[in-house]
Amino acid sequence: MSTAPWPEDPELPVLPGSPIAGNLQHALKAGRHGLPPDAVAANQRERLINAFARVAAENGYAHTTISQVTDTAGVSKKTFYVHFPSLEECFLAAYEHGSKLLLAQMFRAYNAETDWRDAVREALRTLFRVLAAEPAFARISVIETSAAGHKVRSARIRVTAGYRDFLIGPAMPRVPGVIRDSIIGGIYSTIYSYIEMGRTADLPELVPAMTYFALLPFLDRDEAAKELDR
Repeated sequence: MSTAPWPEDPELPVLPGSPIAGNLQHALKAGRHGLPPDAVAANQRERLINAFARVAAENGYAHTTISQVTDTAGVSKKTFYVHFPSLEECFLAAYEHGSKLLLAQMFRAYNAETDWRDAVREALRTLFRVLAAEPAFARISVIETSAAGHKVRSARIRVTAGYRDFLIGPAMPRVPGVIRDSIIGGIYSTIYSYIEMGRTADLPELVPAMTYFALLPFLDRDEAAKELDR
């Protein structure tokens, strides 16, 4: 069962390597393009981040080279080193930028609901829909971070900790922190399995089961099981 792509909403930012971004941002030709240096640098940096996400998702981080990234981005190696001292720093920039956008989208969905159970469900729905529509970022942020260096792995720990906020609220029953972390870990593991099996597009079908799983420690079993019927 596949999902339709994430809607092309001009107010909705796209993640690194996004297929709905079209081709990589146009390379700026040498000569008079009329853009200030800051705009040129931002254009180059964004192209490099998008190129990295696409190359690393296709080849795996361990088999990704700076030359592949610069060829895909349409810039020189010299330009790469102007923006990033290493390939890992480029990975870190792509991961942190994409994760920030994803969390912002999830919090918008979460805060739009008045009932905390609905809020948890809609945050998960957003997570699965966005990752399904952003397969390159899904791959690098879930699978390839394990092959990266200390900086990227540390960033993953920080980002993962941010998901605890979806399971804490004044109206939510209190549970030990280790249970919240176990919920996040279980959902992460399930997402990992789907991506690794080539089923990234099927992630939205997990919404009922993962909502049930997330709510079960907070509700009685029959109440949580209502999510399975949605």
